[in-house]
Formats: sequence, C-alpha cells, structure tokens
Amino acid sequence: MKNRDILLDVIGETDEELVPELTEKKHSRIKRIMLGGVCAAAVIAGAVTLYPKLGKTPDRSAGSCTVLAAAVYPQIPSYPDGDDYGDYKAWSEAVTELRTQPEGYSDGFDTFFVNSTKVFLSGTESRNAVYSPLSLYMALGVTAEITDGSSRQQILDVLGQSDIESLRAHSRSIWQADYMDDGMAKCLLATSLWTNSSRSYRTDTVGQIAESYYSSVYSGDPADEVYSSALREWLNEQTGGLLTDYVSGIEMDPEMVLTLASTVDYCGKWVDKFNTDSTEQSVFHADGSDVMCNFMNAERNMEYRWGERFSSVSLPLENNGHMKLILPDEGCSPADLLNDEQFWELMKSQWDYTNGKYVTVTLSVPKFDVSSDTDLRDGLLRLGVSDVFSPDTADLSPLTDDADGLYLSQAKQDTRVTIDEEGCRASSMTVMDVCGEAQPDDHADLIFDRPFIFEIMSAAGLPLFVGIVNVPV
Repeated sequence: MKNRDILLDVIGETDEELVPELTEKKHSRIKRIMLGGVCAAAVIAGAVTLYPKLGKTPDRSAGSCTVLAAAVYPQIPSYPDGDDYGDYKAWSEAVTELRTQPEGYSDGFDTFFVNSTKVFLSGTESRNAVYSPLSLYMALGVTAEITDGSSRQQILDVLGQSDIESLRAHSRSIWQADYMDDGMAKCLLATSLWTNSSRSYRTDTVGQIAESYYSSVYSGDPADEVYSSALREWLNEQTGGLLTDYVSGIEMDPEMVLTLASTVDYCGKWVDKFNTDSTEQSVFHADGSDVMCNFMNAERNMEYRWGERFSSVSLPLENNGHMKLILPDEGCSPADLLNDEQFWELMKSQWDYTNGKYVTVTLSVPKFDVSSDTDLRDGLLRLGVSDVFSPDTADLSPLTDDADGLYLSQAKQDTRVTIDEEGCRASSMTVMDVCGEAQPDDHADLIFDRPFIFEIMSAAGLPLFVGIVNVPV
C-alpha cells in the first residue's frame, strides 16, 4: 500500500477533506547543538515549522503520538559476503533497478548546485564551510508542495523545475537513484511531517508529500513531551544515533503549526583504505597560521585531474560514490575557484572530466573534522526565494484552508564532515521554520597542506556535500 493510501485510510475516520491539524503562531525553537559522531556515515536533517500571526491558542487534549503514514523503503539485499552468484545477482539487480531512472531525471540540479554553492560557500576565507546541496534541494521541494503562487514559483525557479509535477518526478527519481542500504554502504533520504492534532490540513497536499518524498506522517500535541520525544526518537533512528547530542535538545514549540524533518544518512568506506602506520603529523598551512595535523599518506596509481589553477583526485567509496579533493595552486584560494569555469566543470562531472591522466600519485591528505552552521535565509533571498519569508506575501494555501499569516521564518543548516583512514562520514541538518592546462608528468605529488575543497558525490553522480577546509582540526 502506498504512503498516500495508508495516510487516507488512517485518517478517514476523522475527516475526508482535512488531516489532523497543527497549531498557530510562532515557529518552533529548536536548540541547535554541534553535530557529533564518528565512523563513516552522513546525515542531513531538517525541520520546517509553519506558523500564522497571533491568534487564539486552541485547547489541547491529553498528548500522544499517532502514526498516520509510515514510509516504506525499497528493499536491497545485503551485499554478498561470499562467492554465491545468486546472492550477487539479486543484489546487483536491485541496485541497478533503483539507479536506472528516466533520462534527464536530474535536470536542473546542476544549476541549483552551482548557484547555491557559490552563495553558501562564499565569504569563508578564514573558516571552514560545509554545505549539503541535496539536503536543501529536498527541503525546498517539500516547501514548494505547501506553497502556491509566486511563493512556489520562486522555489521552482531556484530548483530549475518548470512545474510542481516535474519537481515531484525529479525528486522521487533522485531519491531512488541515490538510495543505498545494503549493510555495507548507506545513503538514505527520509522525511517526516509532524502535524498538530488541533488543526486541519489538506489531505491532498500531505498525501502527495508522503508519496513523492517517502515521508512518514505523525499527529500529536506539540505541547506534550510525548510528541517531542517521538520526534527525537525518529531523528535518532533515521540518523543511526549519530546526532544524539543535537537531537536531545529538540523540543517542539507549543505554538507550532507544522514541523518537517528531513534526514540523509550516509556511510562510505574507501575502496583503498589508508594504512594507519603511514599516518604522520605534519604542518598544514592554514590561512594566517600553521597548525599540526595527522596526514594520511599513500602512493597510488590513479586518475589525476587538473585545471589552470588546481589539481584534483577522487577517492572512491565502496558502492557509494566518491570524494573529490581539489587543491588550489599556490597563490590561489578556494574562494577564487568558486568563480572558475574549469573548477565547476570538474565539480559537475562524475568521471568524464576533460583534463585527466592516469599517473602515480604521492598523496598526503589530512584527517579532518570540519563543521559549519549556515543561516540560509540571506542566501535564499539572493537566489530569488523571498515571498515565502514574509507573512504579507507567503502563500501556503495548499497546506491548510486557514493559511493567512503563515510564512517561513528561518532557514538554517548545520553540517559536519569527517574523514579518516577507513572512510568518510558527513552530517547535515537543515532547519526551516515556517511560522589545466600545463601537462603533468607521469608522477604527481598532491600534498593537501593548505586550504582545499572537497566534494562527496553519490554513486548516481549527484553532489551530497561540498566544503572548504581552511583548518582541518
């Protein structure tokens, strides 16, 4: 049974037109704590809270949490740990089916990736900056579902989509193409709607989100600790317990109208792991000062790519994409590359970049643990998303018949990425409140001992995370 059918079946006894509702007024205040974790996994989490202008606070009954629809994910057999051909064939067919999407399913994403990354990584010359374009894309996609008129059109324009139907189809295909959960690797996007049982919502909108975005839907009283606890448990489950410090601080605002939580759980292990015995301390020339770091060292035969102002290699991850490492030339900063056409050609490519050569690379990469928190509001305004931030211009009529005064009050993203000898792990939480040309020799030295750029790309070829490392520790 599809999510939409489950949702309508469960709420049918209440009202055929309206889903249990949520409350009015202010946005939820979610305490944001530095993301924590270890190993090889990534999480993107987001929360969206809609709220109208001041109004009467409705009476609330005893609290509880009701599951209106539970997302059902595709099944991928466990990655075979033996030589059984049948097991491998079943695994391979399941993965191939998900990654085989209609031609052009990611159209528009490249433009969004380039434009938004320029905005959110600019002005970070002396600090680390990490951003998840896929997290924001999905969060904006769901926001487009609950908006209409120019509020929706501005979001569609930024996402490079002609209409809401195209956005739905593209988002679903992107979800499926990037999905991986076979016991060895993971890339899982999840969303959930947390509705207020004292208000009413349009079932067509909530049902469409449940179906198109693999979303679960819940109903309860945001003033009740039981409901907040259910949200925390969901977030911990979807993030594999990697964000427990953050999740422990989340409390629903009693005045919230709708909370949307969106997560991406990612695990990646290097195909060629670094030997811990080769890890040594050395100097990283950070902007303004030198710092001592643990560098992972190796000599490998691999594809070396270059532009007029940078060098790059990609480190493949087992069945889960790869990480690009981009080192600006001496005298060039990561910020300088954000306006370099060759750099963006590399960033948008999977393995088909023009300037490449198979050489022996002496590689030295610092183990890093970088994080940043970004207020997305100003950047979204610069990208052209403005109406939804004002109660005077925001149109959230698809969500509820009583949408006057509802608006997006804030949009934030916290992201953390770590790498070590075993692999890489990245976490990102998006919170939205609605209330070369010189030819190289046959050998290349790539010593990442000064600020550099990285990109984690999924197996489907879409950028999951992109960041600037100005200080590895």
